[in-house]
Amino acid sequence: MCLAVPSRVVSVDNEVALIDVFGARKEISIKLLPETPKVGDFLLVHAGFAIQKISEEAIQSGELMHESSLAINIVEIAQEECRNRGCASVDSVTVRLGKASGVLPESLEFAFNALKENTIASKAKLIFEIVPVGGTCQSCQKTFEAHDVPYVLSCPHCGSTSFEISKGREMEVVSLEIS
Repeated sequence: MCLAVPSRVVSVDNEVALIDVFGARKEISIKLLPETPKVGDFLLVHAGFAIQKISEEAIQSGELMHESSLAINIVEIAQEECRNRGCASVDSVTVRLGKASGVLPESLEFAFNALKENTIASKAKLIFEIVPVGGTCQSCQKTFEAHDVPYVLSCPHCGSTSFEISKGREMEVVSLEIS
């Protein structure tokens, strides 16, 4: 799996561009692109290399890596709570994440780490509490959990397709460690 972060070009100097990733700035190589990007263009960046030019509309629509928008919200929640309590830094953020939430923990952590730079959460660690998919079968009335899959097609007890999912879709900040 390749994880890439949407970034805006701030300046270009030969084969290097300075990019802005939601307020954090970094120099990256543009050698892999077919043409030199312009200031204001948006790029997908992976491992220090621009790999593709993208449209601003694709970013704003959430079409690309929705984990980035979730990471923005997590950083904002952490910063706001830290300031409200009169603290100077966020040390860790614990997120409860359901297996069926549609969020990839690796992508969310990658985006969080890129976005926390230059904030009071810059040294924060993102911790996950993973919640398995679970529910109740309406045929056999038994509850179940599926730890290794993001979806359930039938009751693991009786095979019925008549069941109700009650957990595994969570996506919430559950605790912060601040100082």
